[in-house]
Amino acid sequence: MERGVVRWAVNSGSWSPSELEFSAFVDLLPASERPEVLRYFKFEDRKKALISRLLQRKLMNSLFNIDYNDIIIKRTTEGKPYLANSTDGFDFPNFNFNVSHHGNFVVLASEPLCIVGVDVMTHETFRKEEPETFFRPFQSCFTKTEWDMVWSAGPAPELLYDQFYRLWCLKEAYIKAVGIGLGFDLLRAEFYYPTGDIWSDVAQVRIDSQEDTNWVFSLHKLDDHWVCVAKGPPGDAVESFRKTLKSVDLYSASLRLALEAPRKQFDILEVWDLVPQNHEDLKSL
Repeated sequence: MERGVVRWAVNSGSWSPSELEFSAFVDLLPASERPEVLRYFKFEDRKKALISRLLQRKLMNSLFNIDYNDIIIKRTTEGKPYLANSTDGFDFPNFNFNVSHHGNFVVLASEPLCIVGVDVMTHETFRKEEPETFFRPFQSCFTKTEWDMVWSAGPAPELLYDQFYRLWCLKEAYIKAVGIGLGFDLLRAEFYYPTGDIWSDVAQVRIDSQEDTNWVFSLHKLDDHWVCVAKGPPGDAVESFRKTLKSVDLYSASLRLALEAPRKQFDILEVWDLVPQNHEDLKSL
């Protein structure tokens, strides 16, 4: 880990726990969080919810050496998760993180200076709708420029869906990075690829038609999933999220370096990597 810069992903589809094993993993969470996992009807959704919470705990344990049972994770009014434990003594003035899950993957990204958002999406290979039919309800979510990029990705439907979900990931990652939650007009953030290559792994944004060079967006491919990581200045965070940061007005050279740092790849973890050392006995199940 590079001073709090973390990119982790877990393939939940590769984990097929027994009922006993799954229950033992759920018990690694505080009692107050277990209902949030078990409320899902589908077992696959329960798995992803559990892995997401364990990923967050592994992160806090690895970075700050906080015991799993002592980690306090809260959410802002808009739903942005944040670490409520003290991080005094660590050189992470704006430590923040984000998680996402869709399809087979659960992903996590964290940053010590920038604000960060992450989103993962995949299109189901069994989708029956033609792209024209599927895209129709989303016409007001993308600008003309963005729709032109989607339609230029064809003619294969899979390519159209891929480009659609790349752009969707970009918008969601930005929203999650600033902590704005629901209600953001997606047309306000228009994404484009500066190289002109619609399959580029780097994108930029115009907010309200104005180019914003203080934001950096990277795209990653995990199997048939697209992941976007958004990094930006802490001053752009919404009020409830700003209150969780220590250096909101940080526009220093160190922040610039953090924003322009080389694109970091995701480390693929196994579910067993999320087990704390004092529960190694779980591996005998």
